[in-house]
Amino acid sequence: MYFLLAFVLYILIITVNLTLILTVIMEKSLHEPMYIFLSNLCVNSLFGTIGFYPKFLLDLLSDTHTVTYSWCLLQVYVIYSSVICEISNITVMSYDRYVAICRPLQYHSILTPHAVLKLLVVAWACPLLASSTALVLTLRIPICGSHIRKLFCDNTLILKLACFQTKANQVWGMILTAAVSDVLYGWEGSEKLSVSERNALAIQFLIFPPLLNPIIYGLQLPQIRKVVCRQRCKHKILCKLKR
Repeated sequence: MYFLLAFVLYILIITVNLTLILTVIMEKSLHEPMYIFLSNLCVNSLFGTIGFYPKFLLDLLSDTHTVTYSWCLLQVYVIYSSVICEISNITVMSYDRYVAICRPLQYHSILTPHAVLKLLVVAWACPLLASSTALVLTLRIPICGSHIRKLFCDNTLILKLACFQTKANQVWGMILTAAVSDVLYGWEGSEKLSVSERNALAIQFLIFPPLLNPIIYGLQLPQIRKVVCRQRCKHKILCKLKR
């Protein structure tokens, strides 16, 4: 039952995000900065969920819940990069709306294709570089434990298995994730919660943002909704003609 629920949820996340991405790609009228940034946010959602759902689904079908150290670090890198990248992408989207509202006459001269490309590169490069730094800091630490009480690999919990104190890693992690309460709570106070409560807190950002972002930011926009509805109508007409 848990596998079925998780599988349906993952398919739903993939569907809503791909629908918005393909809609923006296929519709020339949506080749504007706002929609490009929005589709980029959806790409990041797909990237982040790849780091969790495939392994989680396999674990639900398996009697043994183990992962190699290298795959554990890869999962940490993907999930952390995605979380930070979501923040940077939303920041870029906010800048786009600021220019559109406060400097409408200069909008197209400010957000040129070249400027859009640079913003996209920065939105991805900074999180990937920051996560790479955290990963390198973790790799240099010898590990003396092997049990992580969480549904997925967490950098803070890996560092708690270290053979000695890792203050530099802790400080860097807190700088990167300030306000991301789940990661901060992983350092202090996590033992006060039950395993179920910790897991519920941990996976909320792997469920709600990937599922709701395309709906809240995308499908509610009249321009995108019209295109999606028009494509569905075309599909229905083609299906009837084939019959």
